[in-house]
Amino acid sequence: MAVKPPGTMEVVMANQKLRFYQTGTYPFPYTTIGSDTALTVSKHEGKPALAFLTQTPKEDDIVFLRLYRKASQETGRFSSPPNYWGISGLAYDQSRNLLWATEGLGTLNQHADRIIGIDADSGKHIDTIKVPQLDSHALAFNGMYFVRSDGSVLEMIDRSGNILATLQVPIGTNCRGLSAAPWTYIASDTLENKLVIISLFGQVVAECGELPGEPGGIEAVAFDNIQDFSTIPQFPESVESPQKPWEPVPWNFRHTIYLANQKDQMIYFGYFYQ
Repeated sequence: MAVKPPGTMEVVMANQKLRFYQTGTYPFPYTTIGSDTALTVSKHEGKPALAFLTQTPKEDDIVFLRLYRKASQETGRFSSPPNYWGISGLAYDQSRNLLWATEGLGTLNQHADRIIGIDADSGKHIDTIKVPQLDSHALAFNGMYFVRSDGSVLEMIDRSGNILATLQVPIGTNCRGLSAAPWTYIASDTLENKLVIISLFGQVVAECGELPGEPGGIEAVAFDNIQDFSTIPQFPESVESPQKPWEPVPWNFRHTIYLANQKDQMIYFGYFYQ
């Protein structure tokens, strides 16, 4: 997304089509009928993990799952900070070991005007960035800038909370998940059951349809920026050499993307290919 004065950028859908190759699944850490599930790949107590959160009738728990294993393995959890019980987006700041979180309008304590930083080891609320109010459903962080979504508009935000640019996303009004990948952002169009890949300059470069699980259930996306996939085999805990080529060949190098499907309560993971 280009750094421009506040305004609106219109983009046109690209024709590049991707497919999703599934390499594994995890069940949700707990059964829920909640909404606004959030995911991000982070570190927890020094080890790579998938941070998972979804709204429940009680306080939300942020649950950490060990990455890229055949079976789900919980490595820790803590409750969301007091009075922040409607978190709808998560992102990770590796330099500070922080989980950045955002809430939407209509939550218990109306915190749609801030992004909060949560220590990824202790769960303590240690930072707050004031931002213009938005009914946020998703959040991404690429190490320099935040991107959040209310379903139809993406906002690029600096570390001081200033809106640098906005982007009208041509995927209807249902962008429910966001994640930062190298030089791109991945947005979930939940209603149309597809993922849209957006460049840092705000251009839609590709899209991926036919996602796993029940259609219309993808509420969160997490790109794995933590692990080095040049040293990891294609399938979790495989006995094959990590140097063996992945088949089909991944789009833009080896990577893994996690998708949370709220309808069937499953987390799917795999990678893009053409």
